[in-house]
Amino acid sequence: MRKLIKNLTKKALLICFFVLVNLTVNAQRDLKTASIFTPIYGLTYKASLPGGDFADRWGFHNNLGAEVNFKLKSNLTFGFESQFIFGNTFKEPEIFDNLKNEDGKIINFEGIPADVLYLLRGGNFTGQVGYVFNKVGKGPNAGLWVNFGLGYMFHKIRIEHIYDRLDQFKEDYIKGYDKLSMGLSTKQFIGYLQQGNRQFLNFYGGLEFGQAFTKNVRTYNFDTEGPEDELRLELFFGIKVGWMIPIYTRQLQDYYFD
Repeated sequence: MRKLIKNLTKKALLICFFVLVNLTVNAQRDLKTASIFTPIYGLTYKASLPGGDFADRWGFHNNLGAEVNFKLKSNLTFGFESQFIFGNTFKEPEIFDNLKNEDGKIINFEGIPADVLYLLRGGNFTGQVGYVFNKVGKGPNAGLWVNFGLGYMFHKIRIEHIYDRLDQFKEDYIKGYDKLSMGLSTKQFIGYLQQGNRQFLNFYGGLEFGQAFTKNVRTYNFDTEGPEDELRLELFFGIKVGWMIPIYTRQLQDYYFD
């Protein structure tokens, strides 16, 4: 059975590879003459502000992502994106109150106040569909790009104490403080997509709104002395930009001589 699954997996990957190559070859045309199929492979960055329950714990944060979309001749788009979420504007220090002395400090193994960092770490994986309104663009493959996504998000508090030994955060104890949360997410993007024959001038940018419906998945949290079962509504608003990695080439032009 394991051998059969392995062979089927290899065949599926091989089929996907040849489909992608075929689609890429079909995209080797002049983007200024007609609306065509184009793969959109992008690296993205989003500067994001929080809302809802997320704003109680974190402030401004960053998103780095990789995005794969396909634009059809009809200008419909579909694809998926993965984002790495990170930041350091922590707003809930009371989570660690039971570890602090009367001076509000966490003491290390040697009895000295420790340097502890509380960092945001997370990810978001999204499938998305959209449409390019080329009537407001410079060319049939550029214009106002609107897309909507549905996915899964997770995030936690990363506790760093590089220069201090802290038994309070040893091994499984740290799970009682990191507030690992997971759940469904949605997003909406509106911006401008630029595609042209100059390969280094292919980009997109605009506004992105996000919503996540998460729960703390830890069975025990030290600050609340138990689980946290309530659903969290987490909101995000950001400016997103992306640089496309072009995999098409310009269509060869015909020349005639008298």
